[in-house]
Amino acid sequence: MNILQKIFTDHYEEMVYILHPRTSVIENVDKMINCGNPSFGGAMYGCPDCGKMKFVPFRCHSRFCPTCGNKYSMERTTNMSFKLINVTHRHCVFTIDENLRSFFLKDRSLLN
Repeated sequence: MNILQKIFTDHYEEMVYILHPRTSVIENVDKMINCGNPSFGGAMYGCPDCGKMKFVPFRCHSRFCPTCGNKYSMERTTNMSFKLINVTHRHCVFTIDENLRSFFLKDRSLLN
């Protein structure tokens, strides 16, 4: 269990009952907490030469998970580097005005 999994496991009830996060947030936290847990299944591999067996637990494949998210980020970065043309790029970030953020937090469909 990594440090982030331990923190979320220790404070799970506080997060759910005090912060009241969206369902999607709770699902991602549950995935991350159980990532690599052998009780949720895995695959058994065996060497055909020496016969040694190895059990590899399943992963969550969530971008929120520090283990799986890092792999996702590396793959995405590599894929994007092949799609970009070799020119100077500018990065612009558009934000929602602070006075309007409460409307978007209550109704996420407005972001579309």
